[in-house]
Amino acid sequence: MSAPEASGPTLAQALEPLYRSYLRRLDEMAARLPEEALLTEQTTRGDDGRLVMANDGLPLRFDVADARDGHTYEVHGAHPDAPLATEVRVGRLTVRLLPGNWEELPLVCVFDGEPLPEDATALADLLRGFAMLAWYGAFAGAQPARGMPGADRWAGRAHAFTVELRENELFSVFDLGSCPPRALETLCAALSGYCQERVPLAHVRIGGLT
Repeated sequence: MSAPEASGPTLAQALEPLYRSYLRRLDEMAARLPEEALLTEQTTRGDDGRLVMANDGLPLRFDVADARDGHTYEVHGAHPDAPLATEVRVGRLTVRLLPGNWEELPLVCVFDGEPLPEDATALADLLRGFAMLAWYGAFAGAQPARGMPGADRWAGRAHAFTVELRENELFSVFDLGSCPPRALETLCAALSGYCQERVPLAHVRIGGLT
């Protein structure tokens, strides 16, 4: 009897190299500041004490800031990081994976044809709702990098999100911050539900060019 065929990585496992590379970049940037001046993943408030909002509707959150002068720093990968697989299945959904950076990660929902306006709006609302949950730390407890040196200083929260309809593609870009890969597995499970209740998607693409 032949041995059973080994299954491939889950979506979270396939994306973990992107996440860990981002955390390494964060740690390298944080190491440039003295510990007493280091602020990590802080939100920004105006003179009136209210949160400062970005264009995406989420409050501004920076990677690293210097408490001495308020200067903020954002990390950007010099080259895209490669996932562990090029394609995985999540429920009804085919997810294609390309190299990318965790802090500027495209997630593209490809319709099979031109979508109806209400279907595109419903899908954008789903993505926006996920971004809000991730910004507030709904997935922080699923961080696989706990135990890595310095990992406890990161909040497990997303930072920013944009979305637009480009012909038959709903094109979103996430700055996932230290939000863990398992969050995207949850999102893709919801996208699989969207395929069942609304209209099927040809596939979802994660990574690639913005």
